[in-house]
Amino acid sequence: MPHPATPAMISAVQTPVALTSVQPSEKGWMGRFQGRNASATLPHIIGKLQETSLVNLRNVRDGVEAQHIGNANSDAEVYMVLEAIAWEGARTGSTEFTGFVDEVVGLLGEIQEADGYLNSWGQQMQGYEHFSDAAMGHELFSGSHLLKAAIAHNRVGREDLMPIARKWADLVVANFGPGKDGYDGHPGVEGALVEFYRETGEKTYLETARAILDRRGQGRLSNGVLGPIFFQDHEPVRDALESLGHASRQQYLDASVADVLAETPGDEALRKALIARWESAHLTKLYITGGLGSRHFDESFGAPYELPASRAYAETSASVADVYVNQRLLLLTGNARYADAIEKVIYNALSAPVGKDGVTFFSSNPLQIRSRQRDEDNHRIERASWVNHATGPTSLTRLVASLGAYAATVSGKTLSIQQWFDGVVELPEQIGEGRLVIETDYPNSGVIKIRLEGTPAPGARLRMRVPSWCEKHVYNGRNALVVDGYFDQKLVEGYEAVLDFKMEPRFVFAHPRVDAVRGCRALLRGPVVYCAEGVDNPQLENLVFQTKAEVVPGAEGELPTIQVPANFRRKPQALYSRTMIAVDAEARTTTLVPYAAWGNRGTSPMRVWLPTE
Repeated sequence: MPHPATPAMISAVQTPVALTSVQPSEKGWMGRFQGRNASATLPHIIGKLQETSLVNLRNVRDGVEAQHIGNANSDAEVYMVLEAIAWEGARTGSTEFTGFVDEVVGLLGEIQEADGYLNSWGQQMQGYEHFSDAAMGHELFSGSHLLKAAIAHNRVGREDLMPIARKWADLVVANFGPGKDGYDGHPGVEGALVEFYRETGEKTYLETARAILDRRGQGRLSNGVLGPIFFQDHEPVRDALESLGHASRQQYLDASVADVLAETPGDEALRKALIARWESAHLTKLYITGGLGSRHFDESFGAPYELPASRAYAETSASVADVYVNQRLLLLTGNARYADAIEKVIYNALSAPVGKDGVTFFSSNPLQIRSRQRDEDNHRIERASWVNHATGPTSLTRLVASLGAYAATVSGKTLSIQQWFDGVVELPEQIGEGRLVIETDYPNSGVIKIRLEGTPAPGARLRMRVPSWCEKHVYNGRNALVVDGYFDQKLVEGYEAVLDFKMEPRFVFAHPRVDAVRGCRALLRGPVVYCAEGVDNPQLENLVFQTKAEVVPGAEGELPTIQVPANFRRKPQALYSRTMIAVDAEARTTTLVPYAAWGNRGTSPMRVWLPTE
């Protein structure tokens, strides 16, 4: 079963294996993450929506004049949760949330206007001309998630949201289609329209997506001090070669560009600009955790290498959208670097925003917290049960529910494992009959056992991604050739393999132009970034770390901690001096935890980048 984030693109090199054919086990990392999402996060978010975004929709139905709760894009939060419920039902067969879906679909049908307009923010404002606030109204962006939710439910057999979505999509065509004018301050509708075209076969949706995309870049959008760059409206998409402006908007734009490109394979200028922006973001503006966006003021990308640790914004929504960009590029090109980028986000930027309890969140994701730092709405030092930017938790829950759709792809008679997990992949028809069983506690360990239960088709092959972080790897006890980032083997009856990606801890430097962390190193093990918290390490801000590391196994289901010796920096006598501040000769032992686990034990200082000199 496909997923809107992993469409069967016309010009794709790879096609995603159906969501229902990838079955992570409950004991593996991915399965545990999905299980917590279903049992804790999703019900919690639904409860919060009953007190916030759904109130807006009910007020429209009941004719209640009240101040709109939350941001203008509050409806998108509801639609994202509807999408999450569809994928959770596909994953497990759960009907737990059917009553909620019934309620919301009925509510949407009641308040949708005759012409198809549906937006609680726009409908609550008397005299508001629909779509007139292009910069900040989020009407097209919110509606894009209505389309995605409808597609998701349609694919799992529930069709009653599609007529509502189609009426809205037809309104967009009437107002923004070829020969019309206008575009949204928050990109995203373009890709949703492409996917709606794929679902319905109606080409007008694809043509409208192209038309909206081609209009962007006229410099018409602004809001106070926020100028066209904030909205990616400073240059046409084929001319813009640098990722700029609001980070989440940029990633939604580029996911849409990839969708349009897939249906227009000959558009070389569009392809080159998309790849250039990806390289701009991922080679010069990406946090080591996979976070994007270094400025709080406008939630934007900074200049190349402007990556302050303590003021990292790294909004959750931007990381989710980045997964969508990378998955589309992986499908379009087959290049392993995009699968590597997804892995970095999954184990760090995607898993850090939600607490171990599944019901507390961060919306921004800094890489350093200082002593006595002020707790701000968008720069929390402790997790909260809800956040102002609720599209973070709601977007996160839909992605987690569908993680299986990112695990494997197929091209011709070759099955590729893109993301490692403990569980089963049912073989696509062209690969054979049966299933591929994967046993691993990755990323705790780099040992992965694979066996085929069934009969492969003649000529079938299996490609297994070797992560780019891995410097030492073994295939069935010996060195094996890695081709373009993969072990590539013939798939035969009775096939068995044992992979071993060696996971020694490693200290890394940042590029010398990342001046915010000069003199520091970060510690990683496998794909997992580690950090030091004050709760384990008193006087953390006075420690100078050595570059030795010892892995300490964690409890069952927990990633290991890592112990690193560190020296204590003596209190300086002057604010500035001509000599380095001395450190004690005797080292103490410090404990580092996965970055994804920080903030679960109360408030304390935290840092990813460790002073080493």
